[in-house]
Amino acid sequence: MWLPKLRELKEAVTAVFSPRFTTRFPAEPCTVPEKYRGKPEFDLDSCIGCGACVNVCPTEALTQTDDLEANPPVRRITHRYDTCIFCGNCSENCTTETGIKLSNEWDLATLNREDSIETHEFELQLCEKCGAIIGAKKHLIWLYEKLGPLAYTNPTLLIAKSSELSTKPQDIQQQPDKDVRTSDFMRILCPKCKCELNIQL
Repeated sequence: MWLPKLRELKEAVTAVFSPRFTTRFPAEPCTVPEKYRGKPEFDLDSCIGCGACVNVCPTEALTQTDDLEANPPVRRITHRYDTCIFCGNCSENCTTETGIKLSNEWDLATLNREDSIETHEFELQLCEKCGAIIGAKKHLIWLYEKLGPLAYTNPTLLIAKSSELSTKPQDIQQQPDKDVRTSDFMRILCPKCKCELNIQL
């Protein structure tokens, strides 16, 4: 009868004289363990705006919008930390592997939800024949560098690397151009226009 009570008393006395198990945050900063899944952060030097992270986000904390009315056209990738569950899918599926990484930052509390929104813009490249979106310019340049000598089989990537990408609206055909010319091979074309060009010529 008394034995359980004595055991509880012993545990209570031991707990009183033992070191604290909890942290003293916010009085003292809290150090998180290695590989802690904290706030995802973009590395704009590595991020190419491909949108792979947006496609795998389960909570739609990452969203993507393409603004063709802007001059030049841009892709906006928005991250809402207030709906992010820090699952790490964005980091694991990043095309460049370093474009977005989970940091150790975890104290993201705010009184204004607008402070938890972060938006990054990437310039888009449009097809010079039909005006369709090909992708972000940084993505095309990254592909050129990744492919190395194999990139010489793709004129679009060659032009991208030589910084000759078209950004002016007047350079983009607003209406489909049905005339097929050999010179079209050295234009920036979407996959559909490139396929039609190869078939007809």
